[in-house]
This record gives sequence, structure tokens and C-alpha cells, in this order.
Amino acid sequence: VSQGRMPAVILLGGLAAADREGIVAGVPILGQLAGALADAGILTVRYDKRGSGQSGGRAESATLGDHAADASEVVRWLSDQPDIDRDRIAVLGHNEGAWTALLVASRERRIAGVVTIASPAVTGADRVLEQQHQALAKLDTSPTSLVAKIELQTSINEAAMTGRGWDGIPADIRAQADTPWFESFLKFDPGKVVGDVRRPVMLVHGELDTEVPVSHVERLAEFARDGRPASVAVVRLPGVNHLLVPAVTGSTDEYASLGDHNVSEVARTAITDWLTETFAAVR
Repeated sequence: VSQGRMPAVILLGGLAAADREGIVAGVPILGQLAGALADAGILTVRYDKRGSGQSGGRAESATLGDHAADASEVVRWLSDQPDIDRDRIAVLGHNEGAWTALLVASRERRIAGVVTIASPAVTGADRVLEQQHQALAKLDTSPTSLVAKIELQTSINEAAMTGRGWDGIPADIRAQADTPWFESFLKFDPGKVVGDVRRPVMLVHGELDTEVPVSHVERLAEFARDGRPASVAVVRLPGVNHLLVPAVTGSTDEYASLGDHNVSEVARTAITDWLTETFAAVR
């Protein structure tokens, strides 16, 4: 460990949180985690994603690979800072931001560790269909209509991934789906990427998460252990929802009524403790 130099963590938000605070349903997830890490003596870096806030570019044309490249640039920038220990730089991502974090950790040898929070464990294409099922389950939809909507989404996914089959798909839907970002999302396979990570991995998931069910963390852990990471730590947080906030049911319908918009103390402690221990193990 370089004398007097600080460890650092790059924080990456999900699709619903393009800003540096990582705000979802009024909860600044990344902002609060940054505060907890700062209290533990760890420097953090947050930034608006492409096409958001003060960052340039267009969100729809930025692929997951582009987002990973942006984070890698931050890694390189941190490595050149005189007050940062280049051997103690980690990445942390929430929801789809976890995919970006895994991608960075699989490519950057200088990464000391990676933390995923509420990460989906299936491919992007399967994740979109899962979300479709979740949304339709809340509606009074007939079986026939349900099948039709799922078949349409499947056709959209296939067209977006192959560039073929757009005939018969409404033009407004194609305009939204026929983008570099959506194609990269659909093709992404976190199971394969986590297997390429060689550094310590921490997988965090709220047990009341209804957006990305907690079963995902166990599946991702299996993929990770089949690879060659230095270590795999799985943390399931009881009584905590997708936003890392204490909840009763975890349902998205419950978000607005939650009185506490603070990231769970248990979550903050688990993450800061693991990162502190991971950084301490760096020689």
C-alpha cells in the first residue's frame, strides 16, 4: 500500500438513475453510499452518465461497452492522481450499473474488487421479458392479450439483436428499440462476464427486492464461483428493498409511502466493511 495514498471506489448507477446521485424513487442511492464510504476513509467518484446532466453524448447511442469504457477512463485518471493508491481502486454498481461494473472489472487488471448491488443474473433479453411479465402481472390482462404482448416483445428483442424482423412492428416502438444501447443491453450476459473477473467480488441483494428478485443473486454467485475470482462474498439483506431502503413488502407501489429514504445501515456497513477488508488485503 502506497504510504499516505487513499483507496477509491467508482460508483455506477442503473438505467433509472443516470445522474451522479443515483436517485431512484427519491432515494439518492449512490450519494448516500458515497457518504458512508467517505466516513470509512474511502474516496469515491460519481458522474452523470452519457447524455445526462452535465455529461455530453446521447444516452440511446451509448452501449454498455461505452459506459464501461467511460468507467475505465476514470480508473486510469484515478491511477494518475498523486493522492490515490492505484492498487486500491474498486468499482460498485447498482442494478444495470452492476453490469457496467462487472464489465470494467473483467477488463481492468488494476481493479482491486467489484461490488454489485441488485444485479440481474440473466441476459438482457431475458431480463426484458422478465420485466414484461412483472408489469403485466399487475394488470387485469386476459391470457390471450398476455401471450400477444410477450410474443411482440420477443419479436422486438430478436429484431434489435439481429437487425432483421422489424416488419410488422409499429414504427414508434422500433424508434425506441432500434438503438445501439438496447442492442448491447439485450446481448449482455452477466453470467459470462462475472466468470471473467479475477478480483474479489461482492454480490449484495435486498431480500425484499421485487424489481430484481433475490433469486438473481444466488444465480450470479453460481456463475461467479464457476469462474476464477479471488473470492465471492454474497450478502442478502433482510427487510431491504431494491433501493437498499428498509421496507415491508418491497413492492414498487410501496416506494412513495416509505417514510425512510435512507439506505439501510446494514447495507452501508456491509459494503464499507468488505471494501475496507479488500483494500487492506492488497499488498
